[in-house]
Amino acid sequence: MLLTAKGRQLLWQQPKGFAASHCRKCAAGWTRTGADGGELTVCLLDREPVLADMTGCDHYEEKQTA
Repeated sequence: MLLTAKGRQLLWQQPKGFAASHCRKCAAGWTRTGADGGELTVCLLDREPVLADMTGCDHYEEKQTA
């Protein structure tokens, strides 16, 4: 499903909820920004995009800033 144009469009959305407050700031995650301002946040633990309805994670570790 994610390889289709519709699947890709669903991935490139502004993160909300837990994904916005935690996954974007987690040491085990990284975020890519799309042309239209959408973002794709990927969890390095799962090696998958962060789920939209995610509400918690027992491996959350805030990134260290320089």
